[in-house]
Amino acid sequence: MFFVVGVLTACNTVSVEDVASVTITPKVANVSTPTPVLSARIDLAEDLYAREVQAGVFVITHAFPWPGNSMLVEMADGTLVLVDTPYTPEATQTVLEWAEKQLGKRDIVAINTGYHYDNLGGNVYLLEQGIPIYGSDLTGQLLAERGDALRAMTLDWLKAPKDKAYYDAHQTLPYVAPDHPFPLDEGLQLTFGDETVEVYYPGLSHTPDNVVVYFPGRKLLFGGCMLIGGDSVGNTADADMKAWPESVRNLARFDVDVVIPGHGERLDPQLIEHTVELISRQ
Repeated sequence: MFFVVGVLTACNTVSVEDVASVTITPKVANVSTPTPVLSARIDLAEDLYAREVQAGVFVITHAFPWPGNSMLVEMADGTLVLVDTPYTPEATQTVLEWAEKQLGKRDIVAINTGYHYDNLGGNVYLLEQGIPIYGSDLTGQLLAERGDALRAMTLDWLKAPKDKAYYDAHQTLPYVAPDHPFPLDEGLQLTFGDETVEVYYPGLSHTPDNVVVYFPGRKLLFGGCMLIGGDSVGNTADADMKAWPESVRNLARFDVDVVIPGHGERLDPQLIEHTVELISRQ
C-alpha cells in the first residue's frame, strides 16, 4: 500500500486549486551540455523496463505496442513523483511494486501531462492505492469528450493478427481522469522538502492539453508527447500544427540538462529545437 503525500507551497499547505505556477526567469539550454546517458535496462516485465538517467531519476519505457516513456523521480523528502504512467494499470502496478522493493514504502504523487492513454492509462491502479493524480482541468474534459474516439482510432491501428493481444487490452483499458485537477493556464507548483516541481502549459501542441513538468534543482524537463524523440511526428489527430512550434519555443524559459520526450531515447536539450524544426517542416 502506498500513502498520500502532503503537498506544500513555499509557505503553506494548500489545496491544488490554490496553487499558482512558479515564475522562472527564462534561460536557454547550454548547448555545450554533455549528452545525457541512460543506464543499462532494468527489465520489469517482457515489455516494460526502467533506466536511470540521474541519481534517483528513472525513465520507464512501456512498449504496448509503441514504446512510451514515463518517469519516476525520488524527491528530496523521499517522495516519489510519477510523471505519466505506463499504458496499463498492470504495468503501473509493476513499476510501483519494483520501486517499493528498491526504495521501501514511499509517499507517491502522480502527474498526467495529457489525456491520451500513454499519459494516464495506469490511473485506475493509482486511485485504487489512494495515490493523488494531478492533471489539468482540460485533461479531464478532453477525456470525457474524446475518449471514445481515441479508443476507436487506436483499435483501428491494431487490427493486424499479430496485434490481437494489444487490441484486446486497449479495447477494455479504463480511461480515468486525474482526481486533482488544476487550471490549465495557471499551471501548478508542488514542493517536496526543499525541492520544487513546476507543471507548465506552453500552449497548443500535440494535444490541446499537453503540459510539461520541470524539476529546477535537477535541470530536468519531462516534455512528454509535445517533444519528439525521433524523426517522425507520429499521431497528429489532436495536434495544432501551426501553434506547436511556438509552444515548444516557450520551453526556452527553462535551464535544462536533460529532456525526456514521450517517445524515444534522445534526452539532450537540443531535442527542443529538433522538435521545432521537425514540426515546422510538416
